[in-house]
Amino acid sequence: MRRMVSSLALALVLAMLCGNLAAGEAQASAPSAVPIEQEPAHRLVLQNEFVRVFEVRLPPGNATLWHVHRHDGASVRLSDANIEDQPQDGPAEAIRLHRGEVAYGATPMARTHRVRNIGETSFHLAYIELLTAPGVSVDHTPAAASDPRVVLENERVRALRRILAPGESTIMHTHASRGVGVPVTAGRLEIADPEGATRNIEFKVGALQWIEPGTTHRLKNVGDAPIEIVDIELK
Repeated sequence: MRRMVSSLALALVLAMLCGNLAAGEAQASAPSAVPIEQEPAHRLVLQNEFVRVFEVRLPPGNATLWHVHRHDGASVRLSDANIEDQPQDGPAEAIRLHRGEVAYGATPMARTHRVRNIGETSFHLAYIELLTAPGVSVDHTPAAASDPRVVLENERVRALRRILAPGESTIMHTHASRGVGVPVTAGRLEIADPEGATRNIEFKVGALQWIEPGTTHRLKNVGDAPIEIVDIELK
């Protein structure tokens, strides 16, 4: 009888040890995620009450940490790249990105993932995280269907692409909505205000600018190469 009790006790102890080991292994294998602002490849470059904007860079072969997205957001791709997007709760997906593309991601619930650069070029993008509910913009009207600059539009954002050849100018125009201007190429611009004052700026790829509603200006490419800019307007 004592042998039977001892055997049962030993079996219980072994079962508990195996259970604890399995739980430990499961806990160790579960990814621990950080908030997006703590992920090293995401550099916060602008923040206000409406948006947080991150410049994301990932060299070939590198991967981000597991990180959490809690807000809707739009991204402007600033390089050609091949990446692998690995969600926490699903299979990895290989994605080919093209410079100048605009994408939008709705986040009705928190999303955890990591990204790995599986190509031979640097992964570079601007990610605009939307901090407010829809309806904060002064402009709620859709863009004209014939406007060739519009590359993406939904209930949260409107994305417009502008390309200026060397020496080319826009007309004097007013931005009805607040938003973020994202240079896709480097260049040199002359900016003129309605009073005729001008200033020149030289900018790099991704050197974004916050745009307030009511901003009125004319842009001229005073460089020697085409300039491409994507404006992400908030609704």
